[in-house]
Amino acid sequence: MLEFQKQILTDIVEEDGLLITSPGLGLFDILCRFIRLYTAGNHLVLLLNTSTEQDDLLQEQLIAQGVSTQHLIRRIEYSTPAEKRSSMYRESGVFSITSRILAVDMLLERIPTALINGIIVYNAHRVKANSMEELILRIYRDHNEEGFIKAFSDHPELFVTGFAPLQTRLKSMFLRKVHLWPRFQMTVSENLSQTNNDVIELRQPLSESLEIIQQSLVQCMEDTLSELRRSNPTIDVGEIKIENSFFKSFDTIVRRQLDPIWHQVSSASKQLVGDLKILRQLLGYLTTYDCVSFYSFIETVIAANTPQEGRQMRQSEWLYLEAGNRAIETARKRVYVKKTDPEFDQLRENPPDTELPTHIKLVLEEQPKWALLKNILKEIERDILDLNHGEGAPILIMVTERRTCSQLKKYISSPEDSHQPFLTRLAYNFFKWRGNIHKIQTNAVNVTPPPASAASMRGRAPPNKRRRVRGGSTTAVASGPGRTSTLAETFRDDDENDTFKAIGPLPDEYEIKYGQDDILPSFREIPNNSLITIQCYEDDSNEQTLQDVQPRVIIMFDPNPAFVRQIEVYRASHPTIQVRVYFMLYENSVEEQNYLTLIRKEKESFEKLIHEKSVMAITLTEKRKERQLEVIQPNSRIAGGQLKIVTTGPPTVIVDMREFRSSLPPILYAEGVKILPFTLQVGDYILSPDMCVERKSVVDMIQSFASGRLFTQCESMSAHYKIPILLIEFDENKSFSLQSVSVMKENIRVTDISSKLVLLTLAFPKLRIIWSSSPHETAKIFLDLKVNKKTEEEPDSKKATSMGADGEDGETIYNMTPQDILRSMPGVTSSNYKHIMNQVQDLDELMHLSQKRINDMIGEGHGRKLYQFIHKKGH
Repeated sequence: MLEFQKQILTDIVEEDGLLITSPGLGLFDILCRFIRLYTAGNHLVLLLNTSTEQDDLLQEQLIAQGVSTQHLIRRIEYSTPAEKRSSMYRESGVFSITSRILAVDMLLERIPTALINGIIVYNAHRVKANSMEELILRIYRDHNEEGFIKAFSDHPELFVTGFAPLQTRLKSMFLRKVHLWPRFQMTVSENLSQTNNDVIELRQPLSESLEIIQQSLVQCMEDTLSELRRSNPTIDVGEIKIENSFFKSFDTIVRRQLDPIWHQVSSASKQLVGDLKILRQLLGYLTTYDCVSFYSFIETVIAANTPQEGRQMRQSEWLYLEAGNRAIETARKRVYVKKTDPEFDQLRENPPDTELPTHIKLVLEEQPKWALLKNILKEIERDILDLNHGEGAPILIMVTERRTCSQLKKYISSPEDSHQPFLTRLAYNFFKWRGNIHKIQTNAVNVTPPPASAASMRGRAPPNKRRRVRGGSTTAVASGPGRTSTLAETFRDDDENDTFKAIGPLPDEYEIKYGQDDILPSFREIPNNSLITIQCYEDDSNEQTLQDVQPRVIIMFDPNPAFVRQIEVYRASHPTIQVRVYFMLYENSVEEQNYLTLIRKEKESFEKLIHEKSVMAITLTEKRKERQLEVIQPNSRIAGGQLKIVTTGPPTVIVDMREFRSSLPPILYAEGVKILPFTLQVGDYILSPDMCVERKSVVDMIQSFASGRLFTQCESMSAHYKIPILLIEFDENKSFSLQSVSVMKENIRVTDISSKLVLLTLAFPKLRIIWSSSPHETAKIFLDLKVNKKTEEEPDSKKATSMGADGEDGETIYNMTPQDILRSMPGVTSSNYKHIMNQVQDLDELMHLSQKRINDMIGEGHGRKLYQFIHKKGH
């Protein structure tokens, strides 16, 4: 480890805190070494917010550092039964566990919280207020004040948004200390500046066509942003800039400002927000996709904006701008030209054995970086042979897209004088798709449509009027329901179809013949010095890639600030290895602008964090509210019937396990409510033996009405509880309104949401409907309902879980995800799904059962529906 990494590890070990570093300074390696401290001995340490890939990478690094297999990280997943989880906790060790499982185990006291030595929170930038991680840390601190909490993150830009963001995050993680390690920190700069600076920066100019497309798309973005600002004068203009619109975070910035007034935003403004996302994607794909794939994506956008028969839609305005038309035409000319184009006569004829249209000629312009890469490889081959005694050296090429990996492999291995075969193949697939569309169009024209009624023609243009449609009628047919071929075929490689031409047993007389590229019974290892490795950027595994490949030459085909620092750390850690770096960048491009903006934003983020750290108030650990449920009872023995207040302890709410995806359970726990998580068949929240609540967000309610699931849920609640409640909860960042004024009509139809709610109350007279503006308001409503209930009875978990479960214990040992899939299948009802689960091991076994076996389990009618659904062929 380098000196600054040792100092970071020392700081995080000595005191609880949040560690924020610049990307690429080896945070993952620091995490691995910190975990190694607790792999041996009798420790119970929990690791949160890591993916399966990160856990596997941690295991590999721990093994490489000499940790025995008995002390490696143990992963707890959804398929791990509750009893096994409880026994694993008592065996101690380091556990990687998902937040929802750990929260449930803590609430049900399956894990000895008081005996936990510490909790490690990776990707700490994901921890937000009222999240599952906050609930876990709150329970942990309520029962254990001695254990440690360590948080790690290398995304400083995500800690500077909002009011006092750093202080708010520290409060959510129950921390008081923050460790900031930017790239410009003195120790870091000294350690990384001692390495050799053998870096060759190659600034590749854009081709003329690429420059035209880029300028046109940027012009479209500027016009779209101007129109968005003009239509919505209330938004903060400071953040709505063209340089910010090149990043994915810009979509979040715009939505965050428009969400509170989203119901008042016009459909034109909503279309502009979607257009900005499409234009940003096009700018990114311009330098990463090949010419055929890029133009195919443009045609997909055009097809999506083509009005269909019988449906009106608002089209993207940038398609009708002069700059938009120029970008589309130039993108087409990178692939092929028509007879009407002046460049047609200057190109050679197409090969005679192709089925391409005669009025076009292929161009298939290559990306400018491709030829530059071949020249670099020639230079490397010449120089390395001289420097390394003719033995060669490993070469590492780093790219952003996996598509680029495949294309570069094909490009490097193809001869120089040939037309790139993979581009030609993509072009053939593209025109094949266009030919299928033309056939569909011809068939559609030959079929005479039935005369339309006056009602169906209302709102449409007259038949003798022509509406301007971008892309012509071909794309209009492409977006219709009769399309037999999709644009995805354009991206498909023909080699994929030849992998397995037949699946099944081979005849006995079939002789296996080995080809040149087949795997033989014996093989020889290719020396590392003759390998060219093409790898995608992956934040945590880049360091391991450098250690495994140990390249002498690194080619950064796409710029990445984090990987630049990882190379600096690698050089500083291996001073004896001479590493040459080629840094490729498109000159005066959006790619260059994005790279420089990322570096500037990171520097500004750390400056804001340093300032906030110097002025923020020290966060004190917030104690959970100790709430006692007071029940008022009349007592005739006290002064002729005065009221008596009886304290019954903290209020209890039984919560369905699936509700832990929402932020309401953490809020309820913070308000002093005792939460009991169980798998409920009826309702989401049980407040008392008679009161059941089904919580629905607005989106979920609309989907439940469409599928009929809400009717079934209300029917079950009315059958098992005296007071069934439907709680409709809104997002606190959005308007507290079910329908915007713009979508309200003079005549209310049966299909409207308001009509469906009225019909629901008529069908279930006992049903109560409660409207809540936010999860915090829902928590207050629950407490008011429990206080006003005036009863000492708390909900019984055994009775609640047995409701609707045929009298069986509701705490199931089954895996919930396959159970949900099973219950969503046709023919499977709430009364027969348990029979299937008791007789079938898993879904795979169910898929291979005969119809007779299924009929024997659930009956002939339901069995036929289920068997037909399983064996129905996809279209």
